[in-house]
Amino acid sequence: MMKWNDTIKTFTVMFSVAAILTACGGGAKETSSETSSSNAAVTETVANGSTAGKETGSDAKETSSTDDGKIGKDSTLEELKQQYSDQLGYIRIPLNDHPVRRVSENDSKNINVANYSDAVVDMNAEVPIHSDSQRLIDDAFPYFTTVQAPDESYVTWEEATNLERAMVKTLFIAREGLLITDDAMKNKDYSSTSFQDSMDFFRVTAKFESMAPVAQHPRDITLSTLYDKARTSWGKLAEMDPEQDEAAFAEMYKTARSDANNAMGLLNVLLSTNEEERVEEIYGK
Repeated sequence: MMKWNDTIKTFTVMFSVAAILTACGGGAKETSSETSSSNAAVTETVANGSTAGKETGSDAKETSSTDDGKIGKDSTLEELKQQYSDQLGYIRIPLNDHPVRRVSENDSKNINVANYSDAVVDMNAEVPIHSDSQRLIDDAFPYFTTVQAPDESYVTWEEATNLERAMVKTLFIAREGLLITDDAMKNKDYSSTSFQDSMDFFRVTAKFESMAPVAQHPRDITLSTLYDKARTSWGKLAEMDPEQDEAAFAEMYKTARSDANNAMGLLNVLLSTNEEERVEEIYGK
């Protein structure tokens, strides 16, 4: 597997890295054309000519917008289905075509602001917060499938949901950051550029503006919940000063690593063709 340590460089809201921690280890999935509410979607209620925001996920934060500076491109769900649905029924919007959309609901004043790309994006700039290269996918997708559980069969990249694809990229990069952090703790040296870049990446993932793809499959909701938990712990880790309190930093690192492993383990299961069977076997009914 390619080593990405030398390429963990920070851009405005884009990062380049990759590798991974231990992670535990279903065919075309049943799709839902109605996007599910999750941390990846923000619901705005429009009334009296103004817009008050109410998020439907774990990051409860008010979002306001105006006609001049509103987040996302106005669309209807039917328009998105007609223009961007693939053969599996997933709405997939290219990153260069306004992936963040303000989707109006019939007979409702609610507008769902959601990311329909296959990357975690900055909702304002509509660009990925991480590397989005084919090179990264070529390393990361096999890692989360055959490397973790080689005896299982897996869906293709084309069959994976937007959220699963985004998690392949983001969790692969996050793992490298956690490995770099582990080395820094062992050597008691926190001055390297790679360590600082890793902390910067964790800060960015934890930001409210860093929007994961909206859930379009029932299993996406669970994956989104585990990712939410992981990125929250990464953000807490990045805000700590290891030189001030190494013990507290090490304890937070354990939590951040555990949360990452939980998300990575579920990702491997969800990418397998017998996901239902494996979910029941590993997680119970």
